[in-house]
Amino acid sequence: MPLGQVELALRVIAGLFVIVAPTLLFLGLWRGLEAMRDDELIQQAHQRTEMREQSPTGPDWPADALTDDRVSLLSETNMSVVTCGTCGTPNMQDATYCQECLTELEQSV
Repeated sequence: MPLGQVELALRVIAGLFVIVAPTLLFLGLWRGLEAMRDDELIQQAHQRTEMREQSPTGPDWPADALTDDRVSLLSETNMSVVTCGTCGTPNMQDATYCQECLTELEQSV
């Protein structure tokens, strides 16, 4: 039984949709993720990695730049800060463990 021209056209259109739609959806997702990424966060991660590569265990690790940024961010939100006794990283008042070295923080009562 031969296919009619309309039925053939519908099958071709359905086939093209099945082939093209996933590609377009993937490209849309990719562009959306690129638009949503936080460039400042990525830049800070790269800076932290570079600092650790320069002096991974040295006591003179230049973490002051990141520490100052964290303190200023916490002070802008009017949150209390607890400094870690081990690494000196500022943490939120209600934190139990240091966000940098995972040392248990002393809670002031």
